[in-house]
Amino acid sequence: MENKNNSKKRSKKYFIFLILALMCVEILDTYTTNYPNVIPSRIIAEFLSEYPSNVANSLYALCVAIASIGMYVVFFNQLMADKVGRKILLAFTVFGMGFASLLILFSTNIIQYTIYLLLLYVFFSSDIWVIYINEESPPDKRAIWTNIILMGGVTGSILLPVFRSIYITETISNWRGMTYFPIFLGIPLCIVILLAFKETLKYEEMKELKKEGKIPEEKANLLRENLKIIFSPKRKKEISSVLFITFLVGMNYIFVSLGESYISSSPNLNQNDINIIVLVMSLAVVFGYLITGIVADKYGRKLLFYVYSISFPISIILVVFGSLLSQGALLMVCIGAGLANISYWGLGVVIRLVIIEVTPTNARGTSSGLKGLLNAAGITTGLLLSSLITFYLGLMASFIIMCLLFFINIPLIYFFIKETKGINLSDVK
Repeated sequence: MENKNNSKKRSKKYFIFLILALMCVEILDTYTTNYPNVIPSRIIAEFLSEYPSNVANSLYALCVAIASIGMYVVFFNQLMADKVGRKILLAFTVFGMGFASLLILFSTNIIQYTIYLLLLYVFFSSDIWVIYINEESPPDKRAIWTNIILMGGVTGSILLPVFRSIYITETISNWRGMTYFPIFLGIPLCIVILLAFKETLKYEEMKELKKEGKIPEEKANLLRENLKIIFSPKRKKEISSVLFITFLVGMNYIFVSLGESYISSSPNLNQNDINIIVLVMSLAVVFGYLITGIVADKYGRKLLFYVYSISFPISIILVVFGSLLSQGALLMVCIGAGLANISYWGLGVVIRLVIIEVTPTNARGTSSGLKGLLNAAGITTGLLLSSLITFYLGLMASFIIMCLLFFINIPLIYFFIKETKGINLSDVK
């Protein structure tokens, strides 16, 4: 474990338990994050069926934009992780995912659904588990352990097409069945975290150093002090660039939230095809996390920034035009949607790693929360713009316009982002 300056050590038994438990957290997080994104056509059919297709899609995008406001609270969740510790906030967010899903189960109109989806967004966007594993792992293994947890957590993605194929078919449309899993996993997992988890070594080390007076105690305005640390002159340009890329990623959430609705409207695809596409996307995430972990630790984070920023727009073009084919639509959409998932979520993993690796321990939760805040701002902005574009030009135009923004990443990566592979978190000051 990375712990050169601290006599405390975790046993291998506890570390294995931690990995397995965090996998369960990520299973819940992954499933909860994505199940609203594989049912929009069913939500629209139940709550917005009286409107024309472009208007219904536009209104749904607006509802998701409103719900995305819940993600802004994540910043304060992460700030509290620096103040009260990682453990309490992890348990809080896990419980919240299950509770919000319970409310969605009982929603009866689009207004209720939007309110409860907003509450869900408050909890599932948290990266507390990422901080946990990064602060417990050795510096040369952080990316691989992060991605091992992500790969284990991809079970949540695999469960999406499994449950969707049960609850949504050509003859069945029980979208509420998609909420059962997080409801029955969230609360028990919260109890396990409260009873069996220990606070992270790096956080304990920081608290001890504060007691010894080796680092200053928290100021009255913790947020202001942490922002000064995060945006110090030596890291200001790099963090600002990473946060702007995060904003652009958020702007493309329109494809994540309404991609299923777009392909469901294709006359060349039926619900069984949609279930196959969702399965391919889930399997692609497993492959993507594996590749991301290996490449990030072996060749660095910067290379992946380039690759994913270029491959995502290509994948969207494949999906958009592939769905129009009278023959081969399923194959083309599977390829495009799979690559889109690898690129979109893979880029998110790289951003998570870098934002943690360039920030000192006492501000790491705040910087991670700031990343979540910029992502949420991008999602809200992107969905509002996409709602207007969709109303006048349709979803296809919205997808294409938004994905082309990824090319802005290239100069930012080249000029401002440094390689952080193998950096020791204790050395980040």
